[in-house]
Amino acid sequence: WHFMNSWAECARGEPISMPPMHARSLLKVENPSTDKAMLNLEHVEDEERVVDKGNHIKLNTFRFRKGTIDMLKTKVHEKNTSYEMICAHIWKHTTKARRHMRDKKVGFISIVNMRGRVEPPLGDAYFGNALMWTIAVATVGELEDEDLAATTQRIHRSILACNTDAFYSFLYWLEVYDRDAIFKTCMLNGARIRASSSPNFPIFRLDFGWGRPYVARCPSAEDAGKIIFFPGSDVRGNIDVVLALPMEIMHRLESDDAFTNP
Repeated sequence: WHFMNSWAECARGEPISMPPMHARSLLKVENPSTDKAMLNLEHVEDEERVVDKGNHIKLNTFRFRKGTIDMLKTKVHEKNTSYEMICAHIWKHTTKARRHMRDKKVGFISIVNMRGRVEPPLGDAYFGNALMWTIAVATVGELEDEDLAATTQRIHRSILACNTDAFYSFLYWLEVYDRDAIFKTCMLNGARIRASSSPNFPIFRLDFGWGRPYVARCPSAEDAGKIIFFPGSDVRGNIDVVLALPMEIMHRLESDDAFTNP
């Protein structure tokens, strides 16, 4: 958010209110080795990716209104965020729509901003990627049998595990195995879905000189299983979720009344 706001300030011809900090040495790892490298994403079984053979990827936007979010929050722990809860809701219902066998292991990947999670904190002005990928894992049967609170806790625990030690293990992994390998290792498929962005980004406060936006949307998604969050544009507290799925699976999800009207 801070860097988008800086770009908007530049576009308006104004001074930057938060100058970026280009301190690359803060995340430098010395003597990368496989002993120190760890990636908590490797134990979800792969599945052949969906190819475009009459099964096109469909992109759809689902709106979670504040009243619905408040109602769902009564089913989970107070310490859980709206992000974690909605992710759990999506994970349960997309897994149902995919019609996997009950013993199949599936995963939910979150991309976590580590600026304030490492010691010492990097600070909001740190410029560049300071992200970590983490995964919550369950079998299809577990997701079917447990309640929303239990699934939300799986995601919560995976994010909570993103601490200083885990982050530097992740950085060692990137140095040892090539940074582009993260995308190959975390390839989205029927066994994995991935959330990015955040409903807390104040995108509707941005002004590049022609006024604030009325709506924010994702025009495309490169893979089925990708989830992108936006704050609702109409009412404070609403959350819009853009979801990419194969056409047939998306139709099942759209027909799932427990998903669209929980």
